[in-house]
Amino acid sequence: MSMKNLITIKLIGICLLSASILTSCKEKEKPVVESKICLSEKEVKELRPLSITNDTVVNTLRLNGVVAYNPNAVVSYVSLVGGVITNTYFTLGDNVSKNQVLAEIQSTELNGIEAELKQITANLEVAKRQLQATQGFYDDGIASEKELIAAKSEKESLEYDIEKLRTNLRLYSASQEKGVFQIKAPRSGFVVDNTISAGMQIGAEGDPLFTISDLDEVWINVNIYASDIAAVRENMPVSIKTSSYPDKVFTGKIDRISNVLEPEVNVLKGRIVLDNKDLFLKPGLHVEALVKNKSNQKAPHIPAKAVIFNNDAYFTVQLTDRCSPTVKPVQILSQDEDSFYIAAGLDEGDVIVTENALMLFESTSIIN
Repeated sequence: MSMKNLITIKLIGICLLSASILTSCKEKEKPVVESKICLSEKEVKELRPLSITNDTVVNTLRLNGVVAYNPNAVVSYVSLVGGVITNTYFTLGDNVSKNQVLAEIQSTELNGIEAELKQITANLEVAKRQLQATQGFYDDGIASEKELIAAKSEKESLEYDIEKLRTNLRLYSASQEKGVFQIKAPRSGFVVDNTISAGMQIGAEGDPLFTISDLDEVWINVNIYASDIAAVRENMPVSIKTSSYPDKVFTGKIDRISNVLEPEVNVLKGRIVLDNKDLFLKPGLHVEALVKNKSNQKAPHIPAKAVIFNNDAYFTVQLTDRCSPTVKPVQILSQDEDSFYIAAGLDEGDVIVTENALMLFESTSIIN
């Protein structure tokens, strides 16, 4: 028979006994309610009794924050040429590789560069023939050394101009076969911002077309209110929780705290650096950062599941012996993620129930 069924059977007997008592006696208010449930040793063990000790109070401060990409690992792409976007090969949030083609631009600048390259290439052929002829004349004593040097200089100048144009074509990622400039990813990472689409007109060296960031490490920007400034310091470890992953806790540290309060909201901005190799945290995600501070105070420290909240008050179930589970009101000093520090109502050495406390509480409430 399960623990719950055993308690339930005993509870029925208690209810019958209580009913007969209540018919002959007036109900009296009692600050502490004691039941007469006698539990077996096995049942007591299943209640997971906890002997109270006084622990150092660790205060937990909760800071609201937003995930942001690390600006040191971000590249915003600005086009060096103007034109019309003819094709795009990515969407916001895509994971892209370095040199991957993301878009194509049709531009009159490409036509101009190709025409200039064609003209200079033709001029170079003429200059080569001119140099060859001048070299022959120089060897025969007809041309002067100055004329030979001038012919060589003309050829080298044209070769330089051609290489410069070809460098520009490589820089602009020109595809002469397709007649477009290709926009390639400057680094590997995730596209975290995008402002372009097919058919869009863009200018040379204008606003960024897209932004790529490495999300292996992210920043969390948190607000530190004026009343909490003394409790938060740089390099403090923090735990990060988000409703998107309720069962996960991420860990990091406070990397930097601003020295200037933002006047409109009266907060300091703090920055938390967080490892994100599993890519759970995305820019823009709202999170809660938990900062823990040890105090000089000691108090009873108990699991949250051992505390019952009822009628705007907190209670625990104390085990004096196997036949005397007792409901005792307690005052809360502070609350952690999964535990409470008790200001009053429990003393060191007291034994309380940490499993099925609510069931025992309800049974003693019926007697009351």
